[in-house]
Amino acid sequence: MDTKVQTILFMASATLLILVLAVNAEDHLDTYSNAVSSPASPRGRFLLNVTPRRNTCKYNKSICRQAGSAGPDCCDEVCVDKSTDFNNCGSCGRDCHFGKTCCDGDCVDLQKDEDNCGRCGLVCPRRISTHNRHGRCENGLCDYN
Repeated sequence: MDTKVQTILFMASATLLILVLAVNAEDHLDTYSNAVSSPASPRGRFLLNVTPRRNTCKYNKSICRQAGSAGPDCCDEVCVDKSTDFNNCGSCGRDCHFGKTCCDGDCVDLQKDEDNCGRCGLVCPRRISTHNRHGRCENGLCDYN
């Protein structure tokens, strides 16, 4: 046989084998997904068997106070910490603009804020010196020259 014919036969066989394996794998995945999503199945994901009403903080505020929660506050059915969350800073839906950080529920500029200089809660000392007369914060550093 010619090598060209052998190559064509080999490619056709490989393509057929891949097609058969793909169809077999798809059938297997359909069987698995039906078993997992079935509410009567004893082996499945826990949250699939819980009604959505009891699964959001909108209806059950205690969810946000559970260990491992993202925060103690509920905003738009999601647990958040309003003292540090960029999208819910101080109150639900209050966004901190670009360059601002949420510190204790206030949007501040860590580069210039004298009460939050470089990080939340770092207060620049108010002392009289040659370069820092008012506890200034510049570029996120106290008493920066």
